[in-house]
Amino acid sequence: MNFLEWVVAAQPILLILSSAALPLLSAFVRRTSVIDLVAAATSAISLAISVYALVAVARFGTLVYRFGGFPPPLGIVYVVDEASATLGLLATFSLLLSVAYGSWILEPASRYLFYATAFLLVAGCTSLFYTADLFNLYVSAELTSISAYVLTSFYRSRGAAIRAASIYALSASLVLSLLLLSVFMLYGSYGTLNMADLALKSRNPGAWVPFSGTVFGDIVLASKVSLAIIAWLMIFKSAIVPNHFWLPGVYMEAPTPAVALFTASADIIGVYGAARLLITVFGAGTVFDGYRRMLLDVLLVIAAASALISSTLVTSQESVRRIVAYSTIAQYSLAFAGVVSGTLEGVAGAMLHLVANGLGDALVLYSAGIAAVACGRSLTCLSYLRGYRVAHLALIVGFLNLFGIIPLLPGFWSKALLTLAMVKAGRPLGAALVLAVSGLCAIGYFRAVASSLKPSPMVVRSKGYRGGTVLPIAVLLVLLVATISLGVLLLVSDSIRSFVVEGIGNSVEDYERYIRLVLGS
Repeated sequence: MNFLEWVVAAQPILLILSSAALPLLSAFVRRTSVIDLVAAATSAISLAISVYALVAVARFGTLVYRFGGFPPPLGIVYVVDEASATLGLLATFSLLLSVAYGSWILEPASRYLFYATAFLLVAGCTSLFYTADLFNLYVSAELTSISAYVLTSFYRSRGAAIRAASIYALSASLVLSLLLLSVFMLYGSYGTLNMADLALKSRNPGAWVPFSGTVFGDIVLASKVSLAIIAWLMIFKSAIVPNHFWLPGVYMEAPTPAVALFTASADIIGVYGAARLLITVFGAGTVFDGYRRMLLDVLLVIAAASALISSTLVTSQESVRRIVAYSTIAQYSLAFAGVVSGTLEGVAGAMLHLVANGLGDALVLYSAGIAAVACGRSLTCLSYLRGYRVAHLALIVGFLNLFGIIPLLPGFWSKALLTLAMVKAGRPLGAALVLAVSGLCAIGYFRAVASSLKPSPMVVRSKGYRGGTVLPIAVLLVLLVATISLGVLLLVSDSIRSFVVEGIGNSVEDYERYIRLVLGS
């Protein structure tokens, strides 16, 4: 088990080192195919580690790695449980597909820059998912965000891309600075930044922990202010209205493989962060629980309003990118609502919904990308896919998965859990919200599907067009198999459903287990 934990902890380090090595390799190797193979191999190794981690967690339980052998809270601790392992697998799976798709759609001279930045982004995401240290979470969020800024401005000759990246960078930098302020405040009152230590002392201020002792400040005031800041940060990172303003521009201007990667990695850290900090660390039973419950109620109202507004905007968009952008805001809003619902099913449904949305968005973006390089981004160009059956099928399956009405697809199960969560929480309007948002989004989805069924438009090859489509079709086949397989497993396997609800849900809700695993008490 020690070796297994070491391998999983080495994953972000592998990606960071590979990110540094690729530009150096490109300076000495002129053949871009070599760079492509190295990037694909690194991504595959990272994915294998994630699969290894998820299987190990399912078989042996939560993995805990203490960097340098230092006992917490002295050193950084990685905790790989059902929730973090699942999202880590999603991020690395998306990374491999984005590298493969990027080797087809991106110009050869600049691919190594995309690969290197994508590796940094996923390194930050996996570190954020695994860490049990609040300052390390901040550093990981910064690494992820900086990488996202660079990928957004990848086409730096476009003024719109620079503008989108600048808006994202300036606003995110301000918000993350506030997160750093909250980290300082918590450390000043609790005397620790270890998340299990914080979870223990926020419920029992008199608890004594080796190396950090007891609290020595006003934890109630510091916690209330910090929770408000953290909640606002997670709303921003999840693009919840009114903090959604940065996402449509980013999704319009970033390269197709970057956008698909964002939806499965960088942009899901807000929902995950809210679950880990508002439920596990500062969850039920804290000495400021009344304030926390009030805050969760406010966040639920904000998430509900965001879901309705963004899903309404989905109905009127004229490009696939903008449909995906506002649909993603709506889906993240539903996931956020699940987290703050205060139920086991809500947390489990939220995590599964992130997976379902990431797979659905990738299917739509990668299939539409084939039409975009040959014709353009408008909905009318989707009919170009009639000549590519696999791509056309992927587009339809992707939208059906996002709609969430077919039990053979994971989107159905995530929305079913979110609906059940609202019913169990005594919020019937929340259950109606899930159905209403799904129906509104479906209008936009079906408009896109209807456009793909019309006669093909005149094809105008865009700059950077790649004649062969074997590679993107292969990527879509892998995505189709993964999406449908997950949906079928959720339909027929009680153990898979139990893993999602009880495994993933309890890994976030059960703070006592989290404290015991990290602190050993």
